[in-house]
Amino acid sequence: MSQRQRALALGAAIRAARERARLTQEDVAARIDLHPMTYGGIERGRLLPSISTLTRICVALKIDPDTLPDLRDVRD
Repeated sequence: MSQRQRALALGAAIRAARERARLTQEDVAARIDLHPMTYGGIERGRLLPSISTLTRICVALKIDPDTLPDLRDVRD
């Protein structure tokens, strides 16, 4: 799986969790102190979040990081 495919899979999983939580992208971005456009880029698979940002997203959305797609092979 390419880095782009992994980013798309991660973004889709984050978006699904956000929608289940009935939050907007702006809501989550505000909760994790991230610009809404940056957060939107993560959901669209255009950006891969740092570990710290991904951790904040998981906390804000109350999701277990182990349920997200495996990104171990993705390099910064």
